[in-house]
Formats: sequence, C-alpha cells, structure tokens
Amino acid sequence: MMSFASFDAIADMRRSPRWLLSRACAISALAILAVPLAAQERRDVVGTVLASRDSTPLVGVHVQAPSLGLQVTTGEGGRFLLRSVPRARLAITFARIGVVSDTLLLGPDRDSVTVYLGLAPVELTAVEAGARLEARERFERLVQPSIVSIDREAITRLPAILEADVVRAVQLLPGAVAVNDYTVGFNVRGGEPDQNLIQLDGVTIFNPSHIGGLFSTFDAGAVDRVDFITGAFPAEYGGRLSSVMDVSLRRGRSDRFGARGQLSLLSSKVLLEGPIGGSGMSFLVGGRRTYADLLISALSDESMPYYFADGMGKLSAPVGPGSLSATGYWGRDVIDWQWIEARPGREGVNLEASWGNRLVGLRFSYPLGRPELTVDASVSRFSTEFRLEPGIISAENTVRMLSTRAALALAPGATHDVRIGAGVESYCMTYDVGSESFSADFFTATYAPRVWSAFVDDQWRAFRWLLLRPGLRMEVVEGPGIANWAPRIGFKAFLSQNLALTGSVGRYHQAIHSLRDQNVTWNIFDFWIGADSATPVARSDHLVLGFERWFGPTVSLSVEGYRKTFRDIIDFDIKEDPKLPGDETLPMHGSAWGADILLRKYVGGITGWIAYGLAKVTRRSQGTEFPAVHDRRHTVNVVLQMRGPFGSDMSVRWGYGSPLPFTPFVGEWRHRYYQATEHLLEDFDREPIASPVLNSARYPYYNRFDVSFRWEARKWGGVLRPYLQIVNVLNRKNVFLYTFDYSSTPATRSSVSQLPLLPSIGVEFEF
Repeated sequence: MMSFASFDAIADMRRSPRWLLSRACAISALAILAVPLAAQERRDVVGTVLASRDSTPLVGVHVQAPSLGLQVTTGEGGRFLLRSVPRARLAITFARIGVVSDTLLLGPDRDSVTVYLGLAPVELTAVEAGARLEARERFERLVQPSIVSIDREAITRLPAILEADVVRAVQLLPGAVAVNDYTVGFNVRGGEPDQNLIQLDGVTIFNPSHIGGLFSTFDAGAVDRVDFITGAFPAEYGGRLSSVMDVSLRRGRSDRFGARGQLSLLSSKVLLEGPIGGSGMSFLVGGRRTYADLLISALSDESMPYYFADGMGKLSAPVGPGSLSATGYWGRDVIDWQWIEARPGREGVNLEASWGNRLVGLRFSYPLGRPELTVDASVSRFSTEFRLEPGIISAENTVRMLSTRAALALAPGATHDVRIGAGVESYCMTYDVGSESFSADFFTATYAPRVWSAFVDDQWRAFRWLLLRPGLRMEVVEGPGIANWAPRIGFKAFLSQNLALTGSVGRYHQAIHSLRDQNVTWNIFDFWIGADSATPVARSDHLVLGFERWFGPTVSLSVEGYRKTFRDIIDFDIKEDPKLPGDETLPMHGSAWGADILLRKYVGGITGWIAYGLAKVTRRSQGTEFPAVHDRRHTVNVVLQMRGPFGSDMSVRWGYGSPLPFTPFVGEWRHRYYQATEHLLEDFDREPIASPVLNSARYPYYNRFDVSFRWEARKWGGVLRPYLQIVNVLNRKNVFLYTFDYSSTPATRSSVSQLPLLPSIGVEFEF
C-alpha cells in the first residue's frame, strides 16, 4: 500500500523542471501522432457529372484524384464512386474528349458532389492529353463485337422524313436492312423484325412505330444514346434471336427548369425538364401530336380521318450513393373514317381503328461495397382495335408483358468483371374477332407463356493481350414446358495497341413470335403469339469473327463476318382455318451469312460513317428453299456531317441497296358470282395468280440521296434551330411494288414508287 509520504514525493516531482519538460514532450508527441491518425479516417465520395448546357449525364468522363493515384470513369447516369479516400481536402480532376476539363477542390466534410462540365470542340492537344472516346475505351476494355452507339446529337443532325427519328438512324448502321421507305422495321443479319429486342430504358416495347411504320415512337430530343448490337449479344440479353436496340432516355436537368420542342410540317412536340425542389430529384416529360386533321377541319369542310399522339416521361431520384428512376410512355394511332356514306334507305359504315403502346418501368441501382445491385420492374402493353360500325365486325388484339429482373455486378479480382442475374417475363396475348350484328365469335385465342431466366457473364482479362467473355443463360418456358441452355463466349486478342481480332459464338432462344407472311414486305404492325404446345420456341446460333482497327484516336474500322442459323421460326399459314386453333403458322428454318464493314470518324470538321453489308438469307418451309423477302445482297450507307453553306450544319446521306426479291404474278383469273334468283353468272373480280416459286423475281436496285441543313440562333433568351431537309433529292423512283393489268394483250406492269422528292422545314427551340 502506498503511504502519504509517497504521495508527497510524487507532488514534489511534478513541481520539478525535469518532470514538466517530460510532460510537455509527451503531449507534443501525442499531438504529432494525432495528425496521421486523423488522416486515416476514410470516406466514399459519390458524384454525378452533367453537361452544363442541359444537365445531360456525361458517360465516360475520367475522374481522378492525382494525389492518391486513383481514377474511375463515370457510368450510367454520369455517376462515379471514389472509394475509401482520406477525409481531407482533396483535388479531383474531370476530363473527357468533347468536354472542358475541370478541377474540383473537395472539402473534408463533403461526401457527395454534382459537377457541371461545358462541352467544347475537340483539339488534337486535348486528345494527346489522354481524354478518350467512349468507343475507344470500349475497344480496350470490353469483349463485345457487333456493337455501335450513337448519341442524340448525331441522331438529330441526320436527314430524316420530316423530323429526326431514332429507328431511322439505326437503319443506316451495318447489319441492318430496311426493306422500304415506309417502315421503321428493320432486319438484322438475316433475322425477322420481331427478332429484334427493342428496349426503352430496359423496358421492352413491341411495335415502336406510327403511321403504319413511317415514324418511330421515340422522341429524339429525349434520347441520351442508342446502343445497337447486331449479333452475338451477351448472356444478360435474352428473348430475341437477332439483335438488341437499347434506347436510353436522358435525365431531366437538375440545375434549372428548361423547355424545348419542335414545330414541323407533320407535328408539334414539347419537352419540359427540371429539378424537383431541393430534393436532388429531376423530371423529364414530353408530348407530341400530329395536327393535319385539325388544320384540314379548321380550314375546309373536309376531314382527315387519322392522327397519332404520344407522350413520355422520366423521373430520376438519388437514393444515397444509388439511384432510382421511373420511365413511362404512352402512344396511340387513331383512324375514324366514314367508309360508306349513309343514304336514304342505307345505313353508313364507319371504320374505327386504334393501336398503340403503353409502358412503365422502374430501375433501382445501388452499390453494395464493391458490387452494385440493379433491379428492374416493368409492364409493357400493345393493343389494337378494328371495328366496322355499327356492329358489323370487330377485331381486338392485346399483348401484355410483366417483367422483373435483378443483376449484381461483381469484381472478384483485378482480372474479372462478373455479372449475375435472374428474372421472369410473363406474357398474355389475346385475340377476339366477332360480329355483334350476327352474334358470332369468329376467332378467339389466348397465349400466356412465362419465361424464367438466369444468367452469368464474365469479362475476363486472361492475359494482357487477351480478353475473354464466357457467359451462360438458362431459360425455362412455361406453356410448352421446356428448359433451354444458351452458352456464349467471346474473345478479343490484341495484335497491337490499335488492332484486335474479335469473335463470338452463342445460342439464342425466342418464346414469342409475330405472324408474318414471307410474301409481304410491309406490315402496319406485328400480331404477336406465344410458344405453346403447337407453337415452338425458336432457336438461333451465331458465329462472328472479325477485327477492329483504330487510326489515331478518332477513326475506327471494324470488319466482321458472320454465320447464323434459324430453327423453328414461323411463317403465316394463308390456308389456316379460323375454326381450327393451332394451324395459324407453319414451321420454318433458315440461314444467313455475310459481312459488315464500318468506317467511322467521331470528331473533327467532318464526322460520320460508311457502312457496308453483304448478306445472303434463305428460308426453308414445307420442303422448299427460297430467299427471304429481305435477302439484299449489298447495302451501303454513307453518312457525313460537316459545316454547310450560309453558316449551317449540313448532313448528307446516300444509300444503296441491291435488288430485293418478290413473288411475281404470272396471270389472273376472273372470279364470277352466281346469282341464284336469276340463274346467271354475272359480275366478277380479277384475282391474280402468283408464281408457285416464292420470291423468284427481284425489284430494281434502291438508291436515295438525302440532305439537311440546320442553323442556330440565340433569340429571346433561348436557342432557335431552324432546319431544312430534303429526302430523295434526285427524285429516284424506287419501286415499292408492282401491279399488273391482264385486260390487254400482252399484260402490262406498273410500279408503285416509294418516297418521292420530299422537302420539309421546321424549327427546334430550347429555353
């Protein structure tokens, strides 16, 4: 036990100079050690990089913390995450080709930031500094052949029919074939239009067109970018055999309210966007409507029986380091036409028709440490109604899909980027044809397949010079009750810094089909059916080999050869019996081989691309082989954008297509009608007799040259962009179809042309 004397000794020691000096040294040492200890406190910095002009998310921006040697790249939505950085004053730099580089000093008390970068012309010195194109980054890091991306600016500058069109832009890329001017449908590397997976922010859309296919449903001003994969797509995508067209809407401005729109000869549209209070949320909402029917009714006693309208919106919200977004779309085409006028003693007949899409989708993304979780849920619906009133006949078709899926992005090591996921798609397709006047149901049918799926996909850097991408997708289809395994693998072997060999092989399945007649090159829209005991699940195998070469930092060349097989795709049975369910289709197989070449210049005084496609496409049905209606041997599209006359931005497009096949008529017969009361054969209809050999003749080659001019002027606190577009400048008479007259000898043939020379004017505005 310590005595009182000991306490006195300690008190004397504390009063001595030596003890006071040792205490001061100890306190100083603790203070010095406290600085690095405090500096070891860590944080995650979450940020978003947006364009200062319109708050568009900027993807592919290099975000660096030079003092830490740390670098990341902005992803979807312009988001980035710097993990485990010291809680101290930190300099962060931002750089990418096409934007003004900037530096941010981040205080020790901030864990999130939103950065606005200005857009800037690209100079060679900036390229040499290391800012790179997203396509170049993809070339160096990813195994994904057959992919092309185009952004909103490139789409809106392209010559178009009356107004900019997203799907029309995709038709100009290699691998795509548009069979005529009147459809936004397209065939990809030998596939049918229904074999293209078309998504809006991850939500499937079934018939993305208006006016029977002349215009697409997408508002180009609301689009951020379009990714188009023409084949050998990764295991994450399923449900289609040929291609993926992934359309991403941009986020609304988060800094201020904005409005933009367009007035054209066809329609008017407006787009509103802005932040929602100080919540960090933003909205984007727009609408469009044709007005020819309103003008004709206002200016004359005549009426136009058709119009279309659509609207879309997107709501974006931050959720901690993650994000939540909701996307919606509604569109409708309407016909109200007095087919037979009413007369005394005779009731009139009206044709009433409408069709269109409705969809809504939710997407939630959240980082879970290094992994990132993405969850999607959506409902997509397409419906058609045709009626001859009063009560003569009605036909209805509805397609609905409920979908949910989840994916987890993992980074188990420095050489692997793995995505795993699972989902379910539930379809309901109904048909109802009947007559109220006759109290009859002519045809009813319901298809309700449900597809459960799971996938794993790995971007693997096996060696410094070799990238591999193995993947596996499994699908279980309720209805026919089958399970399908779809292995896929791709590779990229670098022969030099700017040259790589690429390739991929994979299997693909499709559980839904559209009823399509191989004799018809134009459909107003697709009628969908699902796999069941009578309708099979289609299958396709892809093989792609090629190379990609970069010439400097802004010019790329890709060359790919491909081979595809198709099994259990369907053809419409023109002899089907409406009273016999299950005979609406015929089994059909096919194959396609060819090559695609794309030479593209991304930046500079002249930008654009040259796309060439070589293809041979065959089909086999009922023991007969024949060329598909889209068997176009050669397709060329040259797209150039540059400065034009009178201070304009000019864009030109020249397209060539070798002859497409068709089934010719070889004669006609007179279909007479027997009048029982008079015992006479009188009146007749001339009905053609088609060749027994399908697609045995070919139309002439296709050739079209388009040009557009756009100007920009700042007025009334905003920006006006008037434009002039001329489609088919040379007024080429491209054949749409032939008609035959057998009333004279010899019979005469006449052609119906596609689009004539078609000028249009309009103006875009932005405030």
